[in-house]
Amino acid sequence: MALRAAFRGRAGLPGLLSCSGHGRPSPSLTTQRNNSSSPKIKVDYDQTTGVAVMHMQSPPVNSLSLDFLTELCIGVEKLEMDKGCRGLIITSSQPKVFSAGLDILEMYGKSPERCGEFWKAVQEMWLKLYGSNMTTIAAINGSSPAGGCLMSLTCDYRIMADNPRYSIGLNETQLGIVAPFWFKDTMVNTVGHRNTELALQLGLLYKPAEALKIGLVDQLVPEDQVLAVAAQTMTKWLTIPEHARQITKSMMRKPTLDKLRSNREADIQNFVSFITKDSIQKSLRMYMEMLKQKKA
Repeated sequence: MALRAAFRGRAGLPGLLSCSGHGRPSPSLTTQRNNSSSPKIKVDYDQTTGVAVMHMQSPPVNSLSLDFLTELCIGVEKLEMDKGCRGLIITSSQPKVFSAGLDILEMYGKSPERCGEFWKAVQEMWLKLYGSNMTTIAAINGSSPAGGCLMSLTCDYRIMADNPRYSIGLNETQLGIVAPFWFKDTMVNTVGHRNTELALQLGLLYKPAEALKIGLVDQLVPEDQVLAVAAQTMTKWLTIPEHARQITKSMMRKPTLDKLRSNREADIQNFVSFITKDSIQKSLRMYMEMLKQKKA
């Protein structure tokens, strides 16, 4: 998987590896590190309705860093433990982006142990959201490539802003990366085998109308109505008897969840052995240098 060729000339491409810039260079490659003490997740929980809204607020583009993923997982776990919380809406506080994907700084110049810790956190995020007992709705109010798309796919329902400037998809191959089997399985469960085969091989990013057509998202609404419609939709979902809905959800998703649970360590080792290769590290360095040059 030669990243070098894929990176050359693609400095502005958002994807699985996000260097805290979505389609543009970041003001600083260390922005997220400098704000590490600031909360990256804000949760508004209405005990009356039993619905929580999780706002991702890690500027500039909600890159999935280890700190971000840890905070998100803790937030989801706390809500799961509250028996009164029945629904979770996930959205972004950052303009024009839901989440730009995994943080490249978590994978460059890090020890194998640290890379393994990071990948375990990515797994944990997926396991907690995809296996959640709560009704989960993604209020996608901006672009959502790669890791951001994966997060959206974990939800029960996806509402996206109807803005042709935004896109969503698992575009890993365009960066010379192969989406892990559990990324693939999640997408197959959502849009079917053939659509997934085309999407993953070509690294496609879909405009909202295209995403709706293949079932990658369930509904398009005006950008300023995404959160309001998500809340209205949640009300409808919560009219379904909880026990029946939860069992049905588990029945549909358990085989996919179990597949990763039984292969977690091997999946971590595969990721670590790939990302720590000298050639891959060199390619990541080239990618970051291109971002710096675009900034200059």
